[in-house]
Amino acid sequence: MFIGRKKELQRLERMFASDKFELAIVYGRRRIGKTTLIAKFSEDKKCIFFACQKASMEDNLAELSHQISNIVGYNAGFTSFTEAVRAIIKLAEHERLIFVLDEYPYLAMQNNNASSSILQNLIDHEAGKSKLFLIISGSSMSFMEDAILGRESPLYGRATGIFRLQPFDYLESSQFVSGYGSYEKALVYGITGGIPRYLELFDSRKSLKENLLYNLFDENSVLFNERENYLKEEFKEVSTYNSILTAIASGCTKLTEIADRADIQVGALPKYLEKLKEVGIISKLTPLGGNGRKGIWRISDLFFRFYFFFVPRNISTIVSGRMEKSYDTLIAPFLNDYMGKVAEEIAAEYIERYASLPFPLKEIGTWWGGSRKLKKEIEIDIVASSAIDDERIIGSVKFRESKTEAAELDLMIEYANEMGADGNYHYWLFSRSGFTEDLQKLQSDRIRLFTLDDMYNV
Repeated sequence: MFIGRKKELQRLERMFASDKFELAIVYGRRRIGKTTLIAKFSEDKKCIFFACQKASMEDNLAELSHQISNIVGYNAGFTSFTEAVRAIIKLAEHERLIFVLDEYPYLAMQNNNASSSILQNLIDHEAGKSKLFLIISGSSMSFMEDAILGRESPLYGRATGIFRLQPFDYLESSQFVSGYGSYEKALVYGITGGIPRYLELFDSRKSLKENLLYNLFDENSVLFNERENYLKEEFKEVSTYNSILTAIASGCTKLTEIADRADIQVGALPKYLEKLKEVGIISKLTPLGGNGRKGIWRISDLFFRFYFFFVPRNISTIVSGRMEKSYDTLIAPFLNDYMGKVAEEIAAEYIERYASLPFPLKEIGTWWGGSRKLKKEIEIDIVASSAIDDERIIGSVKFRESKTEAAELDLMIEYANEMGADGNYHYWLFSRSGFTEDLQKLQSDRIRLFTLDDMYNV
């Protein structure tokens, strides 16, 4: 079953309907669903699909020749990449033809990106007048953004469509585990981060415990080794990046803290952080509105966040095969703790994409700062501002077993006043376990209450 990617498919179809030369760049992290999207789009169309290999140019050329032979109906052996692509352009002179270079970095890295120069020359002088629809895809984020889309790339400015695929949001992700209730759906999202391939591994006919024991808490499972494999694909200094991620996962959020914990010179650290940020593993969080405060670093990729929260401290139990007996002690009691921040992100996605809002949304984020009155650091889980006036949504998110009480609303009102910005506030409370009766009675246009079921049943 194909899930999601409606906007991407619609744009690809519009490009296809132009009946002129098009170049689509499709990229995104490992397991994000690039090949699945391209296969869905091209399934009923004439297409040469070439999966580039981590092999020599000769081996890649032989496979490309084979794929072309399947289209023309005879053995078409080519002696060069130029000759093969020129033959494809010839086939597209009078009819629409899709040519897919899937995982293109594997090919380009074999010839120092000379293949991109060849493509550029053929696009400029021959393919531009054809009906060819060229699709170049890749998982290496740094390569695709620098060597394909960057200003120094031979292909710079040639793309007519650029698709950087993002993980599915919490609601899209739930379609993969439709047999689960809202609580389990939220947990699966918090574990997988909306990565399609990871979501496909979860079977909602089985318990969450069974799924985790089989897919992650087993040294032979795909997800147990996924973090290491992903870092190896993107970076050369894997141990350095591991140290940085370990430091951030342990609670180090500022530059000096991360450098000290990872044993890296402060001056050398920013380049590593920027690379991790580029591929979407970490992000820099600042309080909404700035407030003159420097940002803090956090692991934004939920799969990496879940992995570092649970795997390193339980590695001996996993490797020794004792996790099945220890899961109820080592994992289950801490799932709600882990989900606290994830639930805030789910609520933010709900506000941004699905909720009926009292105003056009300008931006959404979080806020923290020092309170002179309370003499402590305070934090507001969600702040969403209006694009037309000074209205704001002030949100509180609780992912715990007990119901949220009216005292939480009082605290939100106090914190909103401490934020120091003038505004007409709407107070939105989100709770996994619902709300006490006294809080429910306070609901109004300005005070709204949402459960997990509310966020999933939209």
